[in-house]
This record gives sequence, C-alpha cells and structure tokens, in this order.
Amino acid sequence: MKLEKIMAVLTASLLAFSASGCGGKSKGSSSVKSSVTTASSEENPSGTDPLLITEAFSEEETTEPVTKHISPVETVSAQCAVQYDADKTILRDDGSNTIKIPLSEFIEAGDKISSFTFIVEAGSNIGQYKGGCGISVTEDCPAGKKGWYQCPDFTAPTQGTYGEIKWEVPAEIKDYIDPEGEIMFGYWWGNPTSLTVKQGICAFERTRQLPVDGTVDIKVGKSAAKGGDDNIIKVKTAGLLPENAILEAVEYKVSGGPFGKFTGAFGYSSSAGSYQSPNTAVFTGDASLSLTWFVPYEAKALTAEDGEIMLGYWYGDQPSASLDSITVKYSQGDGSIPAYIPPKELSTDPEGYQSDYGFRSSAKLISEIKVGWNLGNSLECYGYKSWSTAAETAWGNPVTTKAMIDKVREAGFNAIRIPITWGEHMNGDTIDAEWLARVHEIVDYAYNEGMFVIINMHHDDYIWFKPSDAEYEKCRDKLMSIWKQISVSFEEYGDRLIFEGMNEPRTVDSAMEWQGGTPEERAVVNKYAQDFVDAVRSTGGQNSERTLIVTSYAASAETAAMDDVVIPNSGNIVLSLHYYAPWEFADGRSKVFDDAGKNDLKTKFSEIKSKFIDKGVPVIITEFGCVAGADTSVRAEFYDYYVRNARAAGIKCFVWDNNVFSKDSSYGIFHRGTLTWDDDLKDAIINASR
Repeated sequence: MKLEKIMAVLTASLLAFSASGCGGKSKGSSSVKSSVTTASSEENPSGTDPLLITEAFSEEETTEPVTKHISPVETVSAQCAVQYDADKTILRDDGSNTIKIPLSEFIEAGDKISSFTFIVEAGSNIGQYKGGCGISVTEDCPAGKKGWYQCPDFTAPTQGTYGEIKWEVPAEIKDYIDPEGEIMFGYWWGNPTSLTVKQGICAFERTRQLPVDGTVDIKVGKSAAKGGDDNIIKVKTAGLLPENAILEAVEYKVSGGPFGKFTGAFGYSSSAGSYQSPNTAVFTGDASLSLTWFVPYEAKALTAEDGEIMLGYWYGDQPSASLDSITVKYSQGDGSIPAYIPPKELSTDPEGYQSDYGFRSSAKLISEIKVGWNLGNSLECYGYKSWSTAAETAWGNPVTTKAMIDKVREAGFNAIRIPITWGEHMNGDTIDAEWLARVHEIVDYAYNEGMFVIINMHHDDYIWFKPSDAEYEKCRDKLMSIWKQISVSFEEYGDRLIFEGMNEPRTVDSAMEWQGGTPEERAVVNKYAQDFVDAVRSTGGQNSERTLIVTSYAASAETAAMDDVVIPNSGNIVLSLHYYAPWEFADGRSKVFDDAGKNDLKTKFSEIKSKFIDKGVPVIITEFGCVAGADTSVRAEFYDYYVRNARAAGIKCFVWDNNVFSKDSSYGIFHRGTLTWDDDLKDAIINASR
C-alpha cells in the first residue's frame, strides 16, 4: 500500500553523547541490494518514520517533478530494547502497590512489544515475588476491557534483595497496544513491605521503511570500560562514508561477554553538537551481541564531516566491552540539513480541511459514500486480441450504456468503481486517445448524475506491471506516465472523481500471491504508491488536492500485508483493500454463512479500524462479494451482515459485480442486458448501507 520512494533530501542523522547514558527520546520498499564495502576506522583516523523533505514541483519550469535525489527504500527490522530509570518505591498495601510508566518512554507507533523486565530492589530478602502487570490497549482489543488489559497474577523468583521480574506480553494483545498509553507494574506480595522499582526495560521489534542509498561495514576493534572516563567508543565517519551521507540505521556488533545485563546507549557528535539515545539494556548469556540503532532526526541534524558514531557501555558483568564492527545504512542528501518538517498528517476532522478548490477532505468525501458498485469485466479486459477486437465486450459483457449506470444510481448506489486496464491501449507509453475518450464517456455517465466515481489501473499486472526490484525502475516510469496523462485529462473534474493507483499489485502465480506477498514485494508496492501520488500531484491544479487511493500488496487484508503499508506523505489519501471473506463461502465451496464466518468479518473489520481508520486514514473495501453457491436468502444475509458491520467500523464497501450469474466467479447481481436486479441481494446491500 503506500510507499516510500523518496523524493527526498533526507535529514541528516546521528548522534553524540555524554558518559551518563540518559538523553532525549529518539523518534524513530523494495529492499534495495546495495553494494557493501568494508573499511577500517584504524586505517582512517581522520524514527515518526524517516523524514523526507520533498522538493516543490514547478510547472513553469518543467512538467517533470524536480528532485535533488531519489533514495531507494529498504525495510529494516530489528529487535530493540529501551531502559527507563524509574527509581520509585511502591508499597505492598492496596492503593500504593503499583507504578505506571508512559509507553512513550519506550516505544513509538508501530513497534511490537515482546516483554517488559522490571528491576527491583529492597532493604531485605524479597523472597518470592507475587504481582501483575497491566497495559493500555485499544478499545477493540478482544482481550481488553475499556482500553485496558490486566494480566493474571504471577509469581517470580528473586535473588536476595534484588530481582528481575519479567512479563512476556501475550500474543493476543500485541497488535492492540496503545503506544500513547501506560504500562503498570504491581507488587501484591513478598517478604518486604516495599520495593523500589529501579528500572523498566521494554523489549520490542521495530520495523521501519528507511531511505537507503548504501550499506557499509566498518571494522572498529575498540573497547570501552564501564564506570570510567573511557566508557564510550567513538568511530569517526570521515573517509568511511560517502560525501553527504546521512545515517539511517547503525548495527553495533559487540563482544567480550557474557554480560548478563548489558546497559549502554547510542550516540553521535560533531562540531554541530551531540546527541545521546535513551539507554538500551539487553539480557544475554552469550559472548557477543548485536544492537541496532534507528537514527532519529535530532541526531541526523548534527551531521557534519567531523562526525563520530558512538556506543557507551554503562553496566554489565564484564569490566569492558569490545566493539568489533558497525554496519551503517545511509542515505545521501545534498549536503544541507533542512529544518525539521513533520510528515503531513491527514485530518481526522472532516470539517477542518481547508481547500483552494472547494474540495472535501478524503475523510469527509468517503464519509458521504453510502455504498459502491463495480463495473466488473468490462474496461479491464486483457489478453483478448486473439478472438476479439473490442476490448470492452471481450469477456462477454455488453457495451456499457448510460441506461445501465442510471439503473445503478436509481437502485441506491451513490458510487461506482470503473476498473480499467491500460497496457493494451498504449503506443509505447502514450495512452490511445480513442480509449481515453471512451473512459471519459463512461465516467461522465456517472459523474454527471452526481455519483462518486473511482477509476483505476486494474489488470496491468498481467501485462507489464510487477512488484520486483529488478523491474522497478522500468515499471515506475510507465506507471507515472500513465497517471500523469490520466490526471491531465481529468484535471477539471471535481472531488467526486477519485484516482486509484493500483488494483491488486502482486507477482502473478507466485507462491505468496494471495498470502500478502514477501517483505521485498510489499516494499516495492509501497514505492509504487508514492510514485503514483507524486505523478498525480505533479500535474497541479485540482489534482494537487484530489483524493487518491493506494493499497497493500495484492490489496490484501492479511495482517502482514497491512502492517507493511506505508501511506504516502501527501494528504487526502485513502487505503483500498479487497476482502472476499469468509473465503470458502465467498467462492462457493461452503453454502453456510455461520457464526464463525461472521466473527471472522467482525474481527478483520476491527483490525482495519485500529490500524488505519483510528489513525486518520480512511479505508474502503473496493471489492467484496459471494458467488451464486448458497441459496439467495443466505447470500442476502451475508451481504447485509458484511455491509452493516463494515459501515459500523467506518469502512465503506464496493460490491464486485461481473454480470456472471452461474458457475465459477458468479458475482453478478445486476443483469446488464435486461437492466434488472437480483432484488433480494441488491436490497440487502442498500438497506445495510443506510
């Protein structure tokens, strides 16, 4: 779904720091295979998500986007840990036996927490600890209650007057943790009447889309001794990184253990200043460990030729720790570090949007859609030239007429999606004028009657469009060319015309085609999404504010696919998903729509709401439906339940209708030849949308 291509002058990054180990909070797709070089520091002694500063487009100077540099985007995941120094005493008595710590002290949005460990001390032998933990969750968490999850009481051994109390976060709540909430630690029973909670350590996985122009391995071979003036290892970057390199992520490879509990911090310093990360703490019995630092903007802003990357060693079982090497992922800017500009956010207040063209915000626009209908198997036909010269009717449907669209509107649908394949209607990268004129004609049938209209790029993935690193540049150029031409052609249309950049971008016939794709494929889809948005916005005028639709890999609602979606930094962006579920009922293998199927739908709608809608990103399900397998009454129940519950979650739906009424793929509900409906199905959809 959305991208991170990057028209960017990335903000420079990296830190520096003092010996104490406390500091400001760091805020922190096609996986690009960069060449890796190895350098030695001895030979050369001399996260919000990555910030993108986009260059303005000037139509007076050129019709192409003006960019200083486009950095490829790489998905980087790593296990991380942050230590918070609490130093608070809690009593064993009710009402005074808990401590709450803001989760913002540990994590950022998108991080997946695995555990918390609380370091406790007492003036006497603690014995066996008994207590519990609680954590803020979103309202839709099945295991939570009113935004809170309280774990069952548990016990843990301690070591005399010292204890390390670990709580493994249950899998059932990991996707529902509210990063703006709190973590609670409670002390119910033990020998002493009070405990001092010295630290809380949160272990989590962080995944970020980073602009990466290259990766460099740097041999270090230096040591730091805890507790003294030499507890910081410094690595000069001069001569080891390219000119204007901006640090994005640093992996530190440390040896000299086992450390038991390794505590330290990351940093960067230069003549521009210094930055130190919050403390990191890792429990390990191994002789070596790997630490990853996602470099925040505050550190990037200090980038200079005399910069130094640092690692501090504050505490561990060993008197010293050795830094064997670091692996640096970097982007390249133009040598200047612009002021911080936070990513533009979509307003969750539909009334608060200010437009130069009288356009509604995407949230307001989508809120006014009741329910939509797909003109399936018409303009998206492909591969037909061996038996037909007429693309629109090649798959057996009649020519689309205004009378058809009028019947759709009169039935109660106020929105229509027009799937379109472009690849077989082009001369090189130029769209055939006759084909574009036909698209205009059908758009006008609906648009001129006050309907919301979506046009897209549909089955081009069967012809030329592929989410792979190897094909990316060629496909990107054609994608952008198509959407620039469409945008210019439709620029005068108001906000009821919506562009959908891709239908189901995927690798056709691959093992993961319908399972959410691979991380690498999902990253390329994200880049294409940004390319699509950049192409439309570059044409200016009303297209600078037009609502645009992006999607996940294959428009999949699989959790892995949705988790990797990156919404383009543009504003007025909507996410499209396809959700034919429960699948065995939708494709006709099951003729029963039971409670299990209903629960699947409600659970998925809740997940979509928490991941996107609650964060200000409107979502539409642009395809759903069920074939003519079950009885009509059962199918009507399905359509009613689906649309009603999706609407309750804030999701608008477009039913798939291909005018097929029996056997495989029989998703038809409107008979285009006779202009009549399967009324039970149509009425179920319309009534549920009200």
